[in-house]
Amino acid sequence: MKAKIKNILHLIFLLSFIPLASQAPPAKIKVVAEQANIRLRPDIGSVIIQQVPKGTILESWEKTGEWHKVKIEEEEPEQVYGYVHESLVILISPPPSEKDEQETKQEVEGKEVREPTQPRFIPPSLPPSKPETPLFDLYLSGGGRFVTGGDINTGAQGLADFYREALAVEGTGGVDPVRLGLVYGAELSFPLFPKLFIGLGGDYFQSEETSRVEFSSSEIPDVFITQPKIQALPLRAFISFYPAPSFYLKAGVEYYFAKAFYFYRFETETSWQEWKGEAEAQDFGFLGGFGFEWKLFKPFSIVIEALGRYARIKGFEGTNTYRDINSITTEKGKLYIYQGQTPSEKVVSLLFIRETEPSDPDIFDLKEATVNFSGIGLKVGLKIRF
Repeated sequence: MKAKIKNILHLIFLLSFIPLASQAPPAKIKVVAEQANIRLRPDIGSVIIQQVPKGTILESWEKTGEWHKVKIEEEEPEQVYGYVHESLVILISPPPSEKDEQETKQEVEGKEVREPTQPRFIPPSLPPSKPETPLFDLYLSGGGRFVTGGDINTGAQGLADFYREALAVEGTGGVDPVRLGLVYGAELSFPLFPKLFIGLGGDYFQSEETSRVEFSSSEIPDVFITQPKIQALPLRAFISFYPAPSFYLKAGVEYYFAKAFYFYRFETETSWQEWKGEAEAQDFGFLGGFGFEWKLFKPFSIVIEALGRYARIKGFEGTNTYRDINSITTEKGKLYIYQGQTPSEKVVSLLFIRETEPSDPDIFDLKEATVNFSGIGLKVGLKIRF
């Protein structure tokens, strides 16, 4: 009997040196989405505590419904866990069996085993460095745009010079060209890749100036009034590239629906005469620029955008209406710019709509007028990300 008790105690002593079974090792999972959100709790509405890119290897310590529990902080004594949805990862190695564990333990015994370094923990208070990929962006904007104007300005100045030479009076006042105007626009853009978007959009632009020149050759001065005006509706297709989350570059092509207007009126003490023209044309243009975004709150952002444009539109056709104290006439035709001579034989530029090409002997260098919408613009707007 004593021998049996002695053997039992000896067996208990030996068993005390056998290590207890450790916690089952984790499964390996791999991120297959472009970016995976690790959340504080297994809930789609929970706080995002870290984002990891495609290809990252994580350890799944347990499964809670559709969520994997993963460790994201390895340094002792702090160990932080989060949850990633199963739709964003694939299982690449299940937890090993007891036999696999024993074989692995024999292979690595006496060797230092180092786990792969995992991404560092990002405090929940910090916003993610890159927003989740949107379905599309809607951008509404308004601002100012500077254009060169082209022949519409040349014609207004040229007729003022014609009267100045014809009356032999310098006159007071000058002709202000169309340059600066207001622009309003809207765009829709769609992501091709996380940093590359394509989009469609359009603007409405208008610029108008009114000028008055007085020629004081008598007690009641002769007066010349001019009012050039241009409008454009450019529709565009573009691409935007984001080298940084809040900065983008933009380039595209535009198709212009353009209008040009002129109004000339000359008044004397006893008479007056005026010309009014309106013409339309369509043509292509190009744009390029950059912009900055500042997030207000999801899904709204403030955007400041600067764009340069090249658009020289010609081929305008329309109607000219002439009035004086006794008559009114109209004619349809093309918008021409040409050189004419004053009574003092000074050359000036004139712009009118004519049914046929002017062929007077004192007219030369005739060509179709070009309205130049090239220039720069600055817009501020609201972007809504869906």
